[in-house]
Amino acid sequence: MKWYVFSLFFLLTIGAKASEQDTLSTTTTETTVISTTDTVSAPKTIYERHNCQYRDFWFKLIPNQVTVQYAGSIGVASLGFGWHYGKHLNWETDMMLGFVPKYNSEETKVTFTVKERYIPWHLNISSRWSVEPLTTGLFFNSIFGEGFWSKEPSRYPDRYYGFSTRVRANIFLGQRLTYRIPSKKRHFFRSISAYYEFSSCDMYIISSITNKNVKFGDILSFAAGLKLNIM
Repeated sequence: MKWYVFSLFFLLTIGAKASEQDTLSTTTTETTVISTTDTVSAPKTIYERHNCQYRDFWFKLIPNQVTVQYAGSIGVASLGFGWHYGKHLNWETDMMLGFVPKYNSEETKVTFTVKERYIPWHLNISSRWSVEPLTTGLFFNSIFGEGFWSKEPSRYPDRYYGFSTRVRANIFLGQRLTYRIPSKKRHFFRSISAYYEFSSCDMYIISSITNKNVKFGDILSFAAGLKLNIM
């Protein structure tokens, strides 16, 4: 009987020590994994820091929005991509291509536009909807074709026109309504925004100042569009 009790006590002691060693081994492994993860997430060497900065720089160059626009002095229809950025996402930059039908001319024309937009406020209506009561900015538009020039041709007297017919500088004001897609229903886009804008170019503004017969409504151009936010 004493031999049986002693044997049982000996086996229980061996089992407890083995369990304690397994626990220590597991804890050591977890500590090693955590330590390794910390090393990966927080690079300490100069090479790792430069590598992270390099990847972050190129990641920021990836477009995070797509824009489709109707009219607005950049063509009947325009399509482009761009970026929204800033601490409160108050800034946007778009690059767009548009087309102008032939109408009475000989060929269809293509336009290229670079637009910079500032949004002072984002007002949440609900968990899904928000409104931007004011959007403003400027854009530069260029039209491609033989009949348009950046510098006055020699057939005109010096400073006869005083401006380029190929490139226009524009200012605009508008408003926008945004719908945030629920996370479970997202496939390609995070949110969709519908907007409208009124714009005017440098040539129209100068004409309205120098010519009293030009009315304010004559120098305005209307645009409507959709902005699809990817990220």
